[in-house]
Amino acid sequence: MIWRRSQKRESAKESAMTLQELHEYMASHYGAESDHPIKEEHSITVFMRPDNKKWFAATKNIGCKSLGIDRAGRIDILNVKLDPRVVATLRVREGFMPAWYMNQNSWVTILLDGSVADEEIREYLDMAYALAGDKRGKR
Repeated sequence: MIWRRSQKRESAKESAMTLQELHEYMASHYGAESDHPIKEEHSITVFMRPDNKKWFAATKNIGCKSLGIDRAGRIDILNVKLDPRVVATLRVREGFMPAWYMNQNSWVTILLDGSVADEEIREYLDMAYALAGDKRGKR
């Protein structure tokens, strides 16, 4: 059974969305604006709603060890802002982690290694985009 899971994961990795594809999707689907808020660190890209400039997603290519993943190399990640109740349920699932560098109550990290289906990633992006536009979040 473990072999089957690994085999499934390996075949899913072949179809995993790349950072470039993800960036293009957010720009075309949401009209999202991107920025590199840490000028010395261009591998961090944040995505904002065009109407209110609120962040709803961020991407980075990061060392696996920085995330506590026990393997060499680097991995692409996507952070999305979600309802804290959703975040709590996702953090225990394969392919999800407590948010890297963001508020861990309202952000979650998705590993872009094929362990989470592209369609599911798009659903969470839809939720994050909607939440960032929620007027209740404005002060």
